[in-house]
Amino acid sequence: MGAINHGMRRAPKRRTRALSMKNPRNAVRAISKSPEDEPPLSREWEREIARRVRDFDDPLRYMLVSEFTRKFILYYNVTSDTFAMNDPTLGTLFKRRQAAESVKKLLGRGVTVVKFTAKGGKLKRLSPFVGILRQSRPNRASESGRAKERRAVQRKRVRRA
Repeated sequence: MGAINHGMRRAPKRRTRALSMKNPRNAVRAISKSPEDEPPLSREWEREIARRVRDFDDPLRYMLVSEFTRKFILYYNVTSDTFAMNDPTLGTLFKRRQAAESVKKLLGRGVTVVKFTAKGGKLKRLSPFVGILRQSRPNRASESGRAKERRAVQRKRVRRA
């Protein structure tokens, strides 16, 4: 199916200088470059390439999440500076936890960093659900003896009043 040409002429195609791999001569020229012609990579570049390969192979990613209930979870999108509701595909995935933690500091309380895996093109949550109510409550098991005593005294004062 061709486009309809209403009396207009096509602009002539420009010839590019890039070698076309369709031509066997050019393909042979590109392949014939030997590794001896290339300068050796520095240790810094080798480490950088190894780090990038590890990042590419590691399916672990991080996302900023504000959880109210299991059915009402907000996922943060950095590009639009908004939260998407109940759809993790609309949130921003971070490769490094440090980057996610630094953005979390800017957002304030109520936002947590959650682990996801991106295997097979689907997102799967790895971190357990921690609702907003559970985040704000103090852990009573880790309280010192003095803190427990203070809390008991406060309860007695409230009962008397």
